[in-house]
Amino acid sequence: MIPARFRFDDLTGRTLLITGVTRGIGRALLPGLLAQGLRLILVSRGQEQLDRVRNEVDPSGERTACWECDLAETDAVAKLAENLKGISVDAVLHNAAIDPRNEFEETDDLFWMRVFQVNLFAAASLTRALLPSLRQSPCGRIVFTSSITNGIGTALLSAYASSKGAIEALTRSLAHELAGTSITVNALVPGAIRVEKEGSDEASDRQMISWQSVPRRLEPSDLLGPLCLLLSEAGGGINGTCLTVDGGIVHPLAGRSCQKEIPGTK
Repeated sequence: MIPARFRFDDLTGRTLLITGVTRGIGRALLPGLLAQGLRLILVSRGQEQLDRVRNEVDPSGERTACWECDLAETDAVAKLAENLKGISVDAVLHNAAIDPRNEFEETDDLFWMRVFQVNLFAAASLTRALLPSLRQSPCGRIVFTSSITNGIGTALLSAYASSKGAIEALTRSLAHELAGTSITVNALVPGAIRVEKEGSDEASDRQMISWQSVPRRLEPSDLLGPLCLLLSEAGGGINGTCLTVDGGIVHPLAGRSCQKEIPGTK
């Protein structure tokens, strides 16, 4: 990740718990978050992978702690939630998610339950456990991670998109419920963020860029600034918001070429 050219000084010394950190967006955000002065509690499955990531981003281990947990396992989430009740935390970023692609007719209830367990239920359980600590913070922050798939609908991702729709509903409802506290509740809504599992495919990149009004592929670094704003005092007036970072996805009917072709349009 390219070093950030901004600094939110008030984040120094605060503690952020972040889930899903061994790969993808979560892993990519860690250096930037540490550079802002945050202390991090890393939550992911696979102790060996967690240790590797910690050694990569914080070799001294002074500003990170690791908690291994498979969020797909309800018992493991319940155990983690119980252990977190005594931990001092200022903010949480629910980043972990799974997005298996399946034909709707080929899915079953167990499939849907697993997707919702990782993407929604685990986030709700951990948030409940952390609320007492977040209430004690002068700047408590809850940040969920949604997806543009909720807004546009995506073939083969009906369960994933539905879980992200629920995340956005939870964001707005919890913001209202915690009114009058020091806690704000918001969601980041990423678009097509390039992560390592995609590999390098110039044709796919060109197609993705053609759907955006920002003429480049988005990287995890594009989420760092919006996230730090939501975590900081500078973002204290933002609450119950789903902040989209998608490069300005353009609906096919809204593009310039289409407007030139449709009779009666100007």
